[in-house]
Amino acid sequence: MADVASTPQVVRFGVFEVDLWAGELRKKGVRVRLQEQPLQVLAVLLEQPGHVVTREELKHKLWAGTIVDFDHSINTTINKLREALGDSADTPRFIETLPRRGYRFIYPVNGALIVDTSVPVNDVPAATTTAAVNGAPTLAITVPGGLEDTSKVRDPAASWWRRHRAAGVVIFALLVALPLLGLNVGGLRDQMVGGPGAGHVTSIAVLPLKNLSGDPQQDYFADGMTEALITELGKIGALQVLSYQSMVSYRQSAKPLRQIAQELKVEAILEGAVLHSGERVRITANLIQVSPERHLWAETYEFNLRDVLTVQGEVARDMATRIRVKVTPREQTRLTTSRRVDAEAYEAYLLGRAHLSKTPTRASWTSAKEYFEKAIDKDPGYAAAYAALAELHIRHRGLTRDSSDARIQARQWGEKALKLDDTLAEAHAMLARSAQQDWDWPGAEREFRRAIELNPSYALARIWYAMYLYAMQRFEEAAVEARRAQQLDPASSLVNTWAGAAYFFVGRSADAMASWQKTLELDPNYADASLAIARTYVTQGKHQQAIEGLRKALLLNERHPLLLGALAHAYARDGQRDEALKLVSELTQIEAEERRSTPFGIIWAYAGLGDKDRAFACLERAYQDRVGRLVWLNVDPLLEPLRSDSRFRDLARRVGLPMLSSPQAR
Repeated sequence: MADVASTPQVVRFGVFEVDLWAGELRKKGVRVRLQEQPLQVLAVLLEQPGHVVTREELKHKLWAGTIVDFDHSINTTINKLREALGDSADTPRFIETLPRRGYRFIYPVNGALIVDTSVPVNDVPAATTTAAVNGAPTLAITVPGGLEDTSKVRDPAASWWRRHRAAGVVIFALLVALPLLGLNVGGLRDQMVGGPGAGHVTSIAVLPLKNLSGDPQQDYFADGMTEALITELGKIGALQVLSYQSMVSYRQSAKPLRQIAQELKVEAILEGAVLHSGERVRITANLIQVSPERHLWAETYEFNLRDVLTVQGEVARDMATRIRVKVTPREQTRLTTSRRVDAEAYEAYLLGRAHLSKTPTRASWTSAKEYFEKAIDKDPGYAAAYAALAELHIRHRGLTRDSSDARIQARQWGEKALKLDDTLAEAHAMLARSAQQDWDWPGAEREFRRAIELNPSYALARIWYAMYLYAMQRFEEAAVEARRAQQLDPASSLVNTWAGAAYFFVGRSADAMASWQKTLELDPNYADASLAIARTYVTQGKHQQAIEGLRKALLLNERHPLLLGALAHAYARDGQRDEALKLVSELTQIEAEERRSTPFGIIWAYAGLGDKDRAFACLERAYQDRVGRLVWLNVDPLLEPLRSDSRFRDLARRVGLPMLSSPQAR
């Protein structure tokens, strides 16, 4: 084997090249995303192509001092390396496995021929000291002769010299390595032997699992498994787990894991892959701590699809054990108590989730509903499918013409889900929303708190609870929950918009505006963010800014009733009554043509125009229909012109809202 001084910095084989200095694998000049651990294994194999590198040697070089299960970790690492190279264990082109011994790189490197090394490896082990400092290239001091073919070495003197030369280089290597360890340069000591906080993780992000089937039609399965793992991990209160929605954008990202972790403000990244074939599933999971960078845990799970619920809990328990996160007895029970699920039911459920996560349209809602109903038909005891139907009816009330029907159905599905499994956080959250729409405020709070208790990382439940809290005028509490929701789901338009509202109500206008601007950066079409900004401008008397923003939003959301109503309000408050009345006519026309109620758009318009009688007539209709926005009656800035009227206080009383804490608009 060549010594370090003569090892080329760029090693080429086939269409690939490895830049040892930059720490990159490239295919036809394009960088291939590969973690540090598999790349280090590849570098070791390329140092001695054609020669067997034993598992013990790899363990000594790259896993010394770590707390991982080495057997699982090396197997997973080799699999990831083969995946990056497009290689196969059964018919290897690059990396050959020698069972119970090690691995051998079998493809010509830099144009050289590979020597047949089927004879036994040398009995003189190689000694290597490896130091990776601040992500810089690996410093490898390698004892020559360690894995060379010595079957042709016949001179005893030469053999004696080789053994003693090896000892000398080992001593030299130690003299170099010990000062680095003592000074903990670049966190080297922490990486090799563990240091303060090494391996102890309290926040993670789960990257979308890769679909290894080769069939893009199976992407829904990988995405569904990712979301399910996030849900299971979220049951551990001591662990902050980011929402699936904030991870979707990283599916095809080539960003380094350290950068992803910094963007998401987490300490570790869990990544992996899933292979689904018939009723058999294989999941690989790898957990990497980013600072200091170290491979904490790796595992492969193979199972029948009907056991998927059990395995998901097992993954969460195994990972928690490895990173020394405290799991309470109740959490342990929730992670171990599960049932089998019909394979077809589970696949139908995942397909329903895939449609539910799409841009909301009647077609996507209908498809989601059909798949959830199919899941229930295949497995009537599958609680998650009932909870998903409840969520569908709560979030997309347009499935039925009568909003009260949607509310009643959501409550029924949620209650059915909890009869089957009362630990489903999603079902409790849906019952909370249903209770809120029934103006059962104590019941709503009880269910929100239970949902968060069962899954502290459930961002949607937290932001819904924040919205409930500021409806109750508990503004400080709302801001706390909103901030937590943003930490858990930083890329959610819904979370950022309503978190901004919580900050606005508590008087943190700058934070509110920053949240709304972030939403519009994520999704310029998100109407609720534009509405929130416009309402803020109206309360500040900046009517022209409100008008400008709303007109821009309408270019992206043509004929949006709430945007039109808010714009009419702003025109009226700015003295442009004719423009406001034109928009009232347009809103009336939309309602007639589309046969759907748009009460708050018209209510806001009439409030701005000072036409209280028409405004209260529309509010009464909204009360009879239990329109959702009535829960914010006391805090809606665009209703300020109506608050001095006794009819307003009477309506708030009938809805069950607390009396206004102050006459000031919030």
